[in-house]
Amino acid sequence: MALLITPDCISCGACVPECPNEAIFENRGDAEAKGYHVGEDQGDYVIVHDRCTECVGHFDEPQCAAVCPVDNCCIADPAYPETVAVLLAKATLLNPEKVIDPSKVWKDVRDS
Repeated sequence: MALLITPDCISCGACVPECPNEAIFENRGDAEAKGYHVGEDQGDYVIVHDRCTECVGHFDEPQCAAVCPVDNCCIADPAYPETVAVLLAKATLLNPEKVIDPSKVWKDVRDS
């Protein structure tokens, strides 16, 4: 599943540089200007589902959620369910120059 940023976001921007896939934008307009689709329920900061891998293959937890000062602000987006295999394939496609580690999967990722 891609993640989304809830309206509880305080717009601190801590998440942006932490995303290994450059999936987080300051606003919908910035993301759409780059040709990306953004889910409907997002606030000021947005996560582009086509680029979000939930940090699978990169880290043991989503980095946006790890650095966010607001609890439960970066959450799984039920509109975009994806399995570990799909997220790993996406991570490899988005980051061909990086080593993607299949053991880097956080506990809430879907298994099937």
